[in-house]
Amino acid sequence: MGRRMPRPEDVCHDHIDATVRGFLNGERDADWTEVSLVTLHPREELGIVFGANANRYRSINEERFHELLARLKAQGVPR
Repeated sequence: MGRRMPRPEDVCHDHIDATVRGFLNGERDADWTEVSLVTLHPREELGIVFGANANRYRSINEERFHELLARLKAQGVPR
């Protein structure tokens, strides 16, 4: 009863993070991941999450991380 609802931006950031980790772990392909991120989230939010978690993402799979960054950069996602 005393639990508060999460803030919308926290839910958004959690979804972005889960989507990116799914791609980095090989659970989703690049096309699905790119479409999911760019169509569901504001580009500014994507940039915030990527900036805050870049080192962690690199440690999961650096090659796939750079592939995703290149795809998102082409979509106008700031970094």
